[in-house]
Parts: sequence; structure tokens; C-alpha cells
Amino acid sequence: MIREPQTAANSREPLILAEPDYPEWGFAEIFAGVALFFPAIWVGVSGVTAATAALHLRLPQGVLSVLGEIAGYLLLFGALFVIFAVNHEKPLLQSLGWTKHGFAVSNLAVAGLGLAVFVMIFTALILRTPNQDTPFQKLLSDPATRIAVCLFGVTLGPIAEELLFRGFLQPVMMRVAGVLPGILITAAVFGGMHLSQYGGQWQAGLGIMIVGLVLGIVRHLTGSTRASAAVHIAYNSVLFLLMLAAGDPAKK
Repeated sequence: MIREPQTAANSREPLILAEPDYPEWGFAEIFAGVALFFPAIWVGVSGVTAATAALHLRLPQGVLSVLGEIAGYLLLFGALFVIFAVNHEKPLLQSLGWTKHGFAVSNLAVAGLGLAVFVMIFTALILRTPNQDTPFQKLLSDPATRIAVCLFGVTLGPIAEELLFRGFLQPVMMRVAGVLPGILITAAVFGGMHLSQYGGQWQAGLGIMIVGLVLGIVRHLTGSTRASAAVHIAYNSVLFLLMLAAGDPAKK
């Protein structure tokens, strides 16, 4: 858990940044979350697929995947809610740092936009990421899927990821390994979890790890996953707006 930053009554006084604190949970909860993650997603996707079939709805596979992932996240957070309600004093969202912060949302949005531009330039020009089809691009084969993925990617997706990675995992890693190593470990896990979407391209994985590093620093400095989620949403907005503008990658 990270203490919530304190803002001075007088805006001319300096902002007191958050200080690290020990989370109330540990590896037992982390292992439980990991063990529940993939079954929750599988149950969510299977449930949505069965429900749409029963209702005779014909939705693209990509849309079903997005809806199933949303259902899976709801199941996962429902399980974590029960775990925290039984074992810890504070409610789940407060424990995971979904609290107020003293930073302007506009500044966080600008940081996310700048991060997106930097990572795109870095991965394209410095790392020279190969221009090849990836599983993520193949998923975007129809307009409905592209819209569904974009809406999810700038709303629930980054919020859920910030709660899980920067809210749930990072505090434990910081307690065990120290502030900077803990942030780096969390960023590496974050990059690794996204690697399959990009066909195992290490350049893309490294770029996402850099994003995770910045988000982890924001979370640590502000003490709030709301702040890191704002940066994450702004970052994703750039990527998905470009994706919508590009249209169907299969026709390129």
C-alpha cells in the first residue's frame, strides 16, 4: 500500500509526494490472483460465447473476446474483493491505491501523450521493430472488433491493468526488492504479459516495459493508481486513434 499524497492548503506550497509503505497483502494473495486470472478469463469468454449463442447473436470473434475479457476481469476482481474483505481491513479499491492525488489530470494526460510519442519513435527508429503481422493486428480484421478493442483499450482495460500491476503487484515487489527494483520487476512482468500480442517481438516487449516503468514511477510518486491510469489511458488513446485511422491492417 502507498500512502495517499498530501496536498497543501495553499497552492504555493510544495506538494508532498507519497512515501512507500508496506502493503497489507503479500505473495499468498499474488499467487491466488495469478491462479485465478486465466481461469477467470476463460470462464468469461466461454460464458459470453454461450450467452450470445443462446440469444442467437452473431458477433465477430474479436468482439466476443473483448466482452469475454471484460467478464473475466469482473470475475477476477470479484474474487479479489472477497479475499480483501475477509483478510484485510481496508476495501479492495482503497488498498490498491484507487485514491485521490494532488496532480492535475491534464498534466498526467500530457505525460501519457508524450510517452506514446517517445515509445513509438524509440521502438521504430532505435530498436527497428520488424514490420510484420502480429496476433493483435490479425484480431482487428473487421470494423466492429476495431471499435470494441479501442473502447476497451481507453476505458476499462488500462484501469484494470493499473489496479492489477501498479496497485496489486508493485507494492509487494517494492517491499521485497526495494523501490526501483520493485518498479522494474513489475514493468518487466507487464511487458512480458503483452508480448504474445505482438508475436513475441522483443522490441515491442521492451517498449511496453518502458511504459510500465513510467507508470510505476507515477504510481509511486502520486501514491495513486488513479494517476497512473490517467497516464495509461492517454497513452493508449494515441495508439488506438492511430489504429482507427489506419483502418483494416489486412488490406494494407
